[in-house]
Amino acid sequence: MTSKIFDPLMIGNKTIPNRLLAQAMEGNDCENGGQPSERTVSRYEKLANGKWGTVVIEAVSVVETSLARVNGMIINKKNLDSIKRLIDIFKSRSNESIILIQLTHSGRYSGVFSDKVSVTPSDENSARFLSADEISHIRDRFIEAGFLAQQAGADGIDIKMCHGYFGCEILRPSNTRNDEWGTSFENRTRFLRETTQGIKNLVKDNFILGSRLSLYEGIKGGCGTAGINEIIEDFSEMFNVIKLMDNLGMDYVNISAGIPAVTGTITRPVEPSKYLALHQLRYAKMVKDMVKNKNLGLKVIGSAYSTYKEEAVDIANDMLCRDYVDLCGFGRQIFADPLTPKKLISGEKINWCVLCSGCSKLMLAQINDGCIVYDDYYKQLNRDLK
Repeated sequence: MTSKIFDPLMIGNKTIPNRLLAQAMEGNDCENGGQPSERTVSRYEKLANGKWGTVVIEAVSVVETSLARVNGMIINKKNLDSIKRLIDIFKSRSNESIILIQLTHSGRYSGVFSDKVSVTPSDENSARFLSADEISHIRDRFIEAGFLAQQAGADGIDIKMCHGYFGCEILRPSNTRNDEWGTSFENRTRFLRETTQGIKNLVKDNFILGSRLSLYEGIKGGCGTAGINEIIEDFSEMFNVIKLMDNLGMDYVNISAGIPAVTGTITRPVEPSKYLALHQLRYAKMVKDMVKNKNLGLKVIGSAYSTYKEEAVDIANDMLCRDYVDLCGFGRQIFADPLTPKKLISGEKINWCVLCSGCSKLMLAQINDGCIVYDDYYKQLNRDLK
C-alpha cells in the first residue's frame, strides 16, 4: 500500500490524517422533527471508527418545510443539542478526523409530504415558484445554520450546490428570473456569495467552508453549459464560480456531476454504465488544473470512487499521485463498509459496494437507507418492500 492515500493534508487551518472522504449520504433515519436518532448516531460512530480523514454529515436541511426525505436531518435551534451529541460521540471515537455538515434546501426535489418549491417557473405543477423574499429567507436560514453547525462542534460546512437541489438550480443559465436572484451571472451567484459572506461574519476563522458542485448536470441550460438552450459541456461559467469561491475565502470544492433524479448514471454510475465515472475523474482533474494554473487556494475533492469497487484504492491513489485531486470521495461505499480506511491499513477484507442501487431503492421508498447486501437490518427492509 502506497502512503499517498494516507498522507496528511491541510484544509483551512486543520490537518486531516488521510485523503479519504466520506461523502454526504442520507440515512433517512432521524426522528422528532429531524433530530439524529440512535441509528443515525450509530452510523457516524462507525465512520469514526473507520478512520475516514473527512466525514460529511448527510444533506441536512436548513428549513423544516421543504424536505427530500421524510426522516431527514434538520438543523435548527431545537435540534442543536442532538446534533452536538452526534458530533461529540464521533470525535470521542476519532479525534483526528474532521467532520463537516452539508447544508441543503431540497427545492423542487422536496417530497410530496412537504413544500415543493422551485427557483424558476417549473413544468411540474406541484412545485411552487419562490418569491424573491422567500429566497432571501432561505439565504438567512443557511447563514444561521452555518453558525449553528459551529456551535454543534462541526469543523466546517458544505453548502450544497449540486444534484438539482435549490443551490444548484439557482446557478443555472436557465435561471432567467427577472429579479436580483436570476439571469445575470452576478445575480445567479448572489446566493452563494451572500451566504458564504454571512457565515464567515458569524463563525471563527478556523471554520472550514466549502461546497459540492455539479460541474455538469447533463440537461439543457444546466450547470456546465453556455446558455439556456445549450446542453453541450462548456465549463467557462462553472470555472468562474470556482474562482468566486476562492475569492470568498472558501477552503475546498467537492466536484460532482449530474442530477440523481434525472441524469442519475452521471452522478452514481451503476454496473452497465460504470465507465461514465471516467467523466467524474476528468471533471475533477480539469478543476484541479485550473486551480493550479490560477494559483487558487482551494482543495479539490473528486467523486464517484465507489463505482470502481475493489479497483477504487488503486485508482484513487493514482489520481492523488498525479495531483489530479487532493481528496477522494466515497458515497455508496460508506454504506457497504464504513470501516474501509481502517481495513485498508490493517489488511482486513473489505466489503466493496456492488453497485446494486439497493440503497437508492430504500431512499426512494422513504425508509431507512443503507446497504442491502452486507447489513442484515437493511436486507430485511428491502425484503419488506417486495
